Order: sequence, then structure tokens, then C-alpha cells
Amino acid sequence: MAGSASGPAGGGASGAQAEGPDVPLAVLRSWDEAEARLFPLVMARPDAYQQAVSMISQLAARLRETCPDLAALIAAHRRGGDLATHELGGGQDIGIRPELVAAAACAMRYRELVAAQAAQGRLEALARARDQGLTWVVVEEAGSADRAPYVPYQRVEAEASSGRAVVVSIEPDETLSRAVHRLDEGQIDLATGGLEIGDAVGSYLDPDEFAAALQRARGGLAGPPPRA
Repeated sequence: MAGSASGPAGGGASGAQAEGPDVPLAVLRSWDEAEARLFPLVMARPDAYQQAVSMISQLAARLRETCPDLAALIAAHRRGGDLATHELGGGQDIGIRPELVAAAACAMRYRELVAAQAAQGRLEALARARDQGLTWVVVEEAGSADRAPYVPYQRVEAEASSGRAVVVSIEPDETLSRAVHRLDEGQIDLATGGLEIGDAVGSYLDPDEFAAALQRARGGLAGPPPRA
């Protein structure tokens, strides 16, 4: 329904990419399923879909006021359809089950909370790097480089002083047998911790070419390799 630039480099389509620190995977899946069940309304009942989007946005706004963290969001989720009927009322007038509206709103708020946590983590990593006199640092990482490309891997490296970033991704090639290293430019807002993905730098099969490209992307700045 709606999203925000969230976790690692903004990856993922909805709330249930991976189990959160305080959110069971089954809950995340239920939120995804609710959004998936509402999406067909775009074609079948566009007017109802627009009403559903409005209801979800209204409920998400209420959740911003009442759910400052994941624990509060889980408590709200447990109310099920009552969450939507109590906060909005009349949710069944357009034939949309209130529990779907509630779940979709929870998914939206979840993405916002995860994005805020990720942003705070970036700022803390940059602050630690400056305190330690490091030039570049890994500010976030998803997956394991040792398991790539069979399991997707991504990390964000950033220059501690400016927030200039490089996003490193490893995925399989079209044969599913070799690792493709991808580089994208990025910028971390030093006030908010938000990450903006910029232009693509390139994709590389050869590890040496990738390493050279990564060094160039860092601007050739001196200093040890970044660390978490």
C-alpha cells in the first residue's frame, strides 16, 4: 500500500522481509498477506481501493501517536479488526474487512519504526567512527558475505565526516552460479540518519575489479578498510 525507505538501503517491499527484533515472523507475514489481499481492489474496485488507502492512512496516523515503539505496535495488532472499527468506524461500509485495514496500517507503522531504528543506527555508527578516528565505516549490514550469492547480501559503507555512502550488494548472476557485486552511490543525512540511494556505480563479476571499483567509489581516501 505504501512504504518508506527503510532498513538496509531501503530494500524490501513490505513489512515481512525478515523477522524484526520484537516482531514474530508470523505477524509480519500476516501484515504482508493483508496488503496482498487489498491490492486487487486497484483493478476490481478502484473507488473502494482509494477509500481503503484513505482508511489505512488515517489509522496509520493514529498509530504514530499511540505506538512509539514495536512493543506498542504489537499490542495494537493484537486488537485485530477492533483496532480499525474503534479508531475509524464504518470500515465495513465499503465491504472491506476491518482486520485487513488494521493489519495494513500496522505494516505501514512497522516500516516507519524500522526506518527510524535504522537511521538512528547509522548516526551512532558514524559517531563511533569519528570518535575512533576512522575515515570510513560500515553503518549497516544485511546477510552474510560468506553465504553470498546464495543468500542476498548488502552493506552500507559511509565516510564518517560527510555521510557520503557506498551501497554494496551481492547477488547471483543469471546462471545462479556466480556472485555479482553491485555498487551504488548513497548519502546519509547527518541530521536524520536517512539514507538516499544515488546513481549506480557498476556491477562486477571479477572480485579484483570490484575491489578496485569500491576503492574508487570511496574517493581514494586513505585509511583502513571500514568496519562495523
